Amino acid sequence: MSGATSFPKAAPPLVATKHDIYPAIDPTAALANCANRLAVLITGAGRGVGRAEALAFAQAGARKLVLTSRSQQELDDVKQAILDLDTGTDLVVHTADLTDHKSVDDLFDAAGDIDVLVNNGGYLEPCTPIRSSDPQDWCRSIDVNLKGTYLATRAFLRSADRHGRLDPDRASRPEHADKVGLTVINTSSIGSAGTRPGFSGYQPAKSMINRFTEFLHFEEPLVRTGAVMTKLARDSMPPDTHGLLTDKPELAGGFAVWLATQTEADFLRGRYVSANWDVTALVKKAPDVVERDLLWTRVVGQEQVMPRASQVHLY
Repeated sequence: MSGATSFPKAAPPLVATKHDIYPAIDPTAALANCANRLAVLITGAGRGVGRAEALAFAQAGARKLVLTSRSQQELDDVKQAILDLDTGTDLVVHTADLTDHKSVDDLFDAAGDIDVLVNNGGYLEPCTPIRSSDPQDWCRSIDVNLKGTYLATRAFLRSADRHGRLDPDRASRPEHADKVGLTVINTSSIGSAGTRPGFSGYQPAKSMINRFTEFLHFEEPLVRTGAVMTKLARDSMPPDTHGLLTDKPELAGGFAVWLATQTEADFLRGRYVSANWDVTALVKKAPDVVERDLLWTRVVGQEQVMPRASQVHLY
């Protein structure tokens, strides 16, 4: 697009970054077998980051994986790749339209009881100024990124409720002390923290995912939540950004497994976090993150004072 070449940039990373899988989040090493009690549903699982996340959870020993996208061929391909790993993971593949609530409800009916939901379905409209944008493309960015995340999360929570997993009294009983918890990981973007002219659909949708994650955090205290930044495919972004797209999909895969399985990640509940931030450095920074209320979405000058989860009483 033409016009001004100067535009706001996101803040520097909170800690040192990585661009490929590394030992602390390697599902075949440090995280081996850590997911062996988990049933995981991943949307947008047919390619890119979603495919890498599916493989990572399988490598980490997930007992069950439910994979969905709109392409049966892509799902068949990733299913075969997981079968080739010979991990013994129970596999279910199911095509779904994440923007249609009945299609999403059918998906969760087929999935059964799920422990971890990874919302990874996404769409990036062409880089175009608002005045010349295509309404169908613009609205599709909102629908796939935000509505798709909402509908899948809603269905996940309703399924968990039917299985009695959102009852705090049940969760506190001794006989349920060894039960695995529930986790929702929402895929956001560095774009949610910046303003790139031409992406007036995609970037606000990702910002809304961050806010949606905060609401989920405070509404559902029994659910671990987080909004994770990843980068879209190279062919979706303007050429001048290609030098920034250096993170490997496997990085996001290992990071998602770490978030879903490690108690040291609990301080990130509800917050925005980048998949390329070094987890060892991030954990060391946890006291600062909590004390200064970092990684929440803000209106500068009108910041919320974020309550701790224990201070929130909805009912």
